[in-house]
Amino acid sequence: METKRDIERFIDEIKYGRLGRRDIMRIMASVGLASFILPTGRTAALAQEEQPMLYTWAGYEVPEMHKEYFDKYGASPDATVWGDEEEAEIKMRSGFEPDMVMPCSYKVMKWNELGFLRPIDTARLEHWDEIIPTLYDVPDTVLEGQRMWVPAWWGLTSVTFRTDLAPEYVPTEAHTWGILWDEKYEGRLSMIDSLIDGVMVAAIYSGAEDPFNMTPEETARCKEYMERQKPLLRFYSSDNTGWQQALASGELVAAASWNDTILNLSNQGIPSMFMQPKEGAMTWTCGLAMTNWVTPEKEAIVYDLMNAYLSVDTGIYWVDSFGMGHSNKLVYDQISDEDLIARGLTPGDIEAYIAAGHFQATIKNEPELQQMYEAVKAGI
Repeated sequence: METKRDIERFIDEIKYGRLGRRDIMRIMASVGLASFILPTGRTAALAQEEQPMLYTWAGYEVPEMHKEYFDKYGASPDATVWGDEEEAEIKMRSGFEPDMVMPCSYKVMKWNELGFLRPIDTARLEHWDEIIPTLYDVPDTVLEGQRMWVPAWWGLTSVTFRTDLAPEYVPTEAHTWGILWDEKYEGRLSMIDSLIDGVMVAAIYSGAEDPFNMTPEETARCKEYMERQKPLLRFYSSDNTGWQQALASGELVAAASWNDTILNLSNQGIPSMFMQPKEGAMTWTCGLAMTNWVTPEKEAIVYDLMNAYLSVDTGIYWVDSFGMGHSNKLVYDQISDEDLIARGLTPGDIEAYIAAGHFQATIKNEPELQQMYEAVKAGI
C-alpha cells in the first residue's frame, strides 16, 4: 500500500466484504503491521472467520451478487478469486479448502472425481422451482443420481464483429464461425485463450459431431483448422476488456467473445453484432457447488449463500451489469425486450435459445487436447 489511493482501495475492499480476515492479515503483515483491530459492525450476524469461504471468478464475489445473503448476515462471504478453473484446481489439489465453488459445467465431473464436491439437496434451495427447465439437464452435473452442481448463469461463446468493417456478414444467413478464418481480415481477428473456447470453437467449425468427445480423425482435423487460423489472428486473449477495446478501435474486425462484449460495444455506439453462427454457438453455463470441506456448522450458511445467488435480485443485477443470462426464469419478466436484445439475449423462447447452442460438457480427452492447443499456439 504505497499511495493514498492504495489505502483507500484497501479500505473499500474491507468495507464491501471483498477481503476476508486472512487476506486482510496478509496485506497488513506485508506492510509491517503485526496486529490491528478489524471493524466488526454489530449488524453482522456472523464474525468474518465464521463466514463460508467462497472460491470463484473475479466480480462474482461483490455484495450485489448475493444481496439476500448480505442483508441477512450483514457481511459478504470470505472470498478468494481465481484466474481460471485450471488455477483453481491446482490450488485445491495443493490443500486450499473452500466451502463453495463456482465451476462451469464441464469441470463438474472432474472436480467430483478429485473429491472436491458433495451432493446438493435441492429441497433446501428456495428458488429451485424457478430455474429455467432446460438448465436442469446440463450434461455431467447429475452424477450417479446425485446433483453435484446447480446452474446459476449462462451465456454464449460466439462471434462479435464490426458491422461497418465486415458488412457481408450482417445478414443472419451469413453468420458463421468462418469469419474467424477469413483471410481478408488477417491480423484483425482474435480467439479466447482457453482450451474450452480455443479448441472447441475449431472443433465446431470443423464439423466434429461431438466437439467434447472427438474421434482421432476429428481431433486431427480440428488441429488443422487451428493451425490454419493461427497466422490470421491478432492475438489469443482471455481478457475480455482487451478484445472489447480492440473491437471498439477497429484494431479487430471480429473476435470470439461472450454476450457482455456486444453490450459494452452497443453502449459506446459502436456498430457491431453478436452472431448466431449457422454451425451453432457454444452454450456455457456456470453455477454453484458445495465442497466436501464444508463443516456441519457452515452447511446451512452455504445453502443461504446459494439461495442468494439464485434469486431474482441477483439475476437482474447480473443480466443488467454483465450482459449474460441468469438461471432464474423470473428474471426475464423484469427486463425489457430492448435490454435483452442489447445483451445478445432474446425476448422470445429463452429455453429454445439456450438449447440451440452446443452445451459445454466434460472434455473426454482433455490432456491430449490441452497439449495440442499449446503446441499450436507455440507454432510446433
